[in-house]
Amino acid sequence: MKKLIKRVVLLALAVLAVVLIHNQVRKEAEEAAANAALAAEQLAAESEDDTQSMAIIRLGDGVTLGRMEENAEGGVNVIVSREGEPEETYTFTDVAYDSWYANAVNFAVSTGLMTGEGNEPIFHPEFGMLRESFASILYRFTNGVPVTPRERFEDVPADSWYFDAVAWVTNRGLMTEIDPGVFGAGEYMTCEQALVGLYRVAGEPVTDGSLLNYPYASKVSDYGRAAIDWAWKSGLIAEDECVWYPPQAISRAQVALLLMRYSAMAS
Repeated sequence: MKKLIKRVVLLALAVLAVVLIHNQVRKEAEEAAANAALAAEQLAAESEDDTQSMAIIRLGDGVTLGRMEENAEGGVNVIVSREGEPEETYTFTDVAYDSWYANAVNFAVSTGLMTGEGNEPIFHPEFGMLRESFASILYRFTNGVPVTPRERFEDVPADSWYFDAVAWVTNRGLMTEIDPGVFGAGEYMTCEQALVGLYRVAGEPVTDGSLLNYPYASKVSDYGRAAIDWAWKSGLIAEDECVWYPPQAISRAQVALLLMRYSAMAS
């Protein structure tokens, strides 16, 4: 009798073990399926991000170049007329009418890519541009939309004014981090970095990377070689108006000029 009871108990334990194992396997399978579904959703969202239009801003289709007039302070007034909106005047006392960047400032302001600095009537054309500011301008230039960031940066808080812009440009690979988990907010954008960003917007055209006749070829990194070669040979940059020194902080005037030239070239 004792042997029979022992066998029954052992059989019950065996059955219980089988049930537990079955439940554990089913739970793990359900978790795996849920994780796979989540991964599929994330992949679909990323794919949707990748197919978002990256058509750049061009003049036309309701966007026209503003009228530029010299003002009494020796600067310029840019009078902008946008479709369906009242005429708006932007006054800059630090942009000379005959400066090499005057038309570029007109383009940047007319298209809504850039405005003045603060509440003063100044553009600060010669001031360096911060990385988050360049990301925001590139975001507008490529008709960016809010996306879920694939990577979080410790220097890009979710409530920062540049969060959406950084998510867009990094998701699209137009800009990258400067250190693991660090975007580089608060640091100046270099000429080389800016040209790499625009080169990626252009779809990374084929170039031989020879940097023929480029005066600062020895200062170009491997990372920026193709981009600067493309920009130099396509006429996007030239030594006529300013110095395009790769490691130097790019100025606001230079950014405006780059966008104007690329917009015209892409058209």
